[in-house]
Amino acid sequence: MTNTPGYSAISIINHWVTALLVVAMLVLGFMAAAAPSSEVGGFIMSVHVSLGFFVFWFVLWRVAYRLYQGFPPTQGEVRWQRLLAGWVHRLMLGLLLLQVFTGPLYLFTENEGISVFGWFTVLIPLESLAIIHEPVEILHVITGLYIIPALIVMHFVGAVHYFWTRPKITPADIS
Repeated sequence: MTNTPGYSAISIINHWVTALLVVAMLVLGFMAAAAPSSEVGGFIMSVHVSLGFFVFWFVLWRVAYRLYQGFPPTQGEVRWQRLLAGWVHRLMLGLLLLQVFTGPLYLFTENEGISVFGWFTVLIPLESLAIIHEPVEILHVITGLYIIPALIVMHFVGAVHYFWTRPKITPADIS
């Protein structure tokens, strides 16, 4: 059995906290898109935006930590699998970073603030950049509804494949 470098405990915690936050944000986004009325959709979006404030800070931490630590070598028997796994990881982090900036940006360009569960509001007046509002909103929605979910599916399938095909530990390996 080979001993390859892996992810630290902090990286593993970062991964799973990010996974939970991203799933929550995706579920809220999908629920808002499918809401039966504008009132229900507005409420769901207010929760999405409020949670997004905290997701913003966590994703910044997550990406900064990964860049600081670097990426461990990806696992896989075939070169194309290792390359694909590496690109999926990097693309997911990059797109999460894009999401946490485009979400607030498309609010700020309409002079809307981020109300965080009614506790406080963050507003950066960027209405002078209103011309980018629509493209930023489209980018945020398309990335969140289609691209990130597709990457999550690829990541999940790759993880299942890796754990299904990796060398199994036998009692003889332990002693």
